[in-house]
Amino acid sequence: MFIRKTDTKSMIISLTNTKEKKSGMPIHNAVELCSVGRQCRFLKKSEQNSKDSAEYFWALNDVSFNVYKGQILGVIGRNGAGKTTLLNIVAGILTPTQGKIKINGRVFGLFNLGVGFQDELTGKENIFLNGSILGATKKELNSKLRCIIEFSELGEFINMPLGTYSQGMRLRLGFSIIVNLDCDTLVIDEILAVGDLLFQNKCFERLMEFKRLGKTLIISSQSMELIERLCDSVILLDHGQSLFLGDPVEATNRYRALLNTEKFFVGPVKKNINLVENTKKWTDDISNWGKELGTKEVVIKKVEFINKFGWKSFKIRSGESLRIKTHFTVRSKIKEPHFGVAIFRNDGVYCYGPNTKFEGYHISELEIGNGYFILDYYKLFLAPGEYKISIAIWDKNETIAFAYNHGYYRLIVEGDYNVGNQLIKIPFICFPRKFIIKDMPHPDLNILKDKWGSKVNSEGIEMQFVKLLNCNDEECSILTTDDPAKLAINFCKFTFNKDSYLWVGLYREDGVYCQGIMQPFNSGNSYMALFSKLSLLPGGYTFSVGVWDNSARKFIMSHHAVYPFRVVFDQEDHGTIYLKHKWSWRLP
Repeated sequence: MFIRKTDTKSMIISLTNTKEKKSGMPIHNAVELCSVGRQCRFLKKSEQNSKDSAEYFWALNDVSFNVYKGQILGVIGRNGAGKTTLLNIVAGILTPTQGKIKINGRVFGLFNLGVGFQDELTGKENIFLNGSILGATKKELNSKLRCIIEFSELGEFINMPLGTYSQGMRLRLGFSIIVNLDCDTLVIDEILAVGDLLFQNKCFERLMEFKRLGKTLIISSQSMELIERLCDSVILLDHGQSLFLGDPVEATNRYRALLNTEKFFVGPVKKNINLVENTKKWTDDISNWGKELGTKEVVIKKVEFINKFGWKSFKIRSGESLRIKTHFTVRSKIKEPHFGVAIFRNDGVYCYGPNTKFEGYHISELEIGNGYFILDYYKLFLAPGEYKISIAIWDKNETIAFAYNHGYYRLIVEGDYNVGNQLIKIPFICFPRKFIIKDMPHPDLNILKDKWGSKVNSEGIEMQFVKLLNCNDEECSILTTDDPAKLAINFCKFTFNKDSYLWVGLYREDGVYCQGIMQPFNSGNSYMALFSKLSLLPGGYTFSVGVWDNSARKFIMSHHAVYPFRVVFDQEDHGTIYLKHKWSWRLP
């Protein structure tokens, strides 16, 4: 154990190496601070005197706390509150002006990733350079070299000059070095987001593994979600002094209250409409599918797909009920989790992603043990095809996953031939109904590929109007998820052809084909499609209208993606279609 003592008068720091008691009793405190302060000197210009005068201020003043082995302490506060000064003192980079520090074991400080890197050296050579700056021996670096390279995932780039690296690759290398060297306490200042999403999850997994091994973490961040999620206790600093030390949630609440007392700018408060206008429509990264992510405090043991007969099957018919039951094991007690299930089409299109947080459920904590949660879909209105399912248990703000099996499970939706790779099958009724036939032709939608936003008319067919109507039969351009809706189409001029068909296509504004409707084009000049519930999630959509000549295999008239509308909702669910469902669970 290292003890740093400071003589307040002489400001001389002495470092002594002590041993544990002969009784063999372990030392439980990893870090102890007693009345620690750091005084800084700066020069102030005087208007009356040409000489600069020296003045002093306390960057840190009378701060005391203990951090036990295996705990995570968070340090929060405004810019200039003294956070970095405190962390530098704990890491041994700065010496305090007053007070006493006790450190049990080896401390590494993670402040600026890649400090000491040289662009002309290779990644491997920089491992030895950076590691030696951190205090690691050549023998230790040789023994850890393979682990560092594998963790960084830099592959053959490790033998290339650092000058060829992107900033993200540099961050990967710097973080990989620090988390693979042996230390007892790791001090991290404002760099908890490193690289892409997958690598960030990997970093957080390593930090939680670090904690499980009995190591100690002291971290600073402006992300209150991360602080609440990771820390056992939190110290709040302001103007170099400790305002609070204790429960993370209470600490962050006090910090938010502190921020509200001193604002740099006060502007008009915007009216809160409480309606979501856009939502997530694509997966983050399809290359991550099939991977088990998360900090592993919870492990997903088994996921069951159960059909309407109660049988386990990964195949389900379109429009039928589906139960997804997720069994999990909690390895470390966690606070305020939420459950989530997401369905993606094979190309990454987000179909639907509800979670318990969006729906207002509050789960205070999960105790160590086994449990499960169930998501019941009443009717799965997805078009036939193959889908990927993600299952996750997140922290309350979906910042870090405890367990996240991303695109890990395969689901087959069976049904009729999927014309044009439709995404969804929202129930509707067409009028006039008597002309609906069982086997409709399949229009070639590739013909419209380069005609987005254009109108191609025909001499024999003239459109009068296309209107989207709400439940009051009023023309509208904005609907709410699950509202009833009517699409009314009128022609003022049309040519009868026994082998022509009216086609209506529903598209997302990013070009994804959601659903198609076909009607024989021989029933007069008026057509209507009635949706008892237009179950689209927030975002922009558009209708296309065309007349398909099945004999000639071409569109003789097409208005492609020229009738736009928007959908809003009072929930934050991700995806394209809202699927009615319910949650249930048994917690450990």
